[in-house]
Amino acid sequence: MDLISLDSETAKNIGLGSLALSVLGLLIVLKFVKSVISKVLLLVIFGFLGYFSFNQRDALSVCIAKLEAVSTGDISKTSCTFFGQEISLKSINL
Repeated sequence: MDLISLDSETAKNIGLGSLALSVLGLLIVLKFVKSVISKVLLLVIFGFLGYFSFNQRDALSVCIAKLEAVSTGDISKTSCTFFGQEISLKSINL
C-alpha cells in the first residue's frame, strides 16, 4: 500500500505548485541574497527544481493523453509516474 496516493489531477496541481514555488524562490533569492556565490548556487537549485517539475508534469500529461487516445483496454495495466510515485488513473474518464 502506498503511503501517499495521488490521482492524476492532484499530481498535475502539485507539479504546477512546485513550478510556481521555484519561480517565487528565484525571485526571493535575487532580491535578498547578497553573496554572489550563494546567489548563483541557489539560482541553480531553484532553476533545476522548476525545470524538473515542468518535465514531470509534461511527462504525466503525455502519459494521460496516450491513455485517453487508446480508450480501449484495461487502464490498470498502464501506469504513470510523477516524481517516482505511481499515479492512480481512476480520475480519467475514458
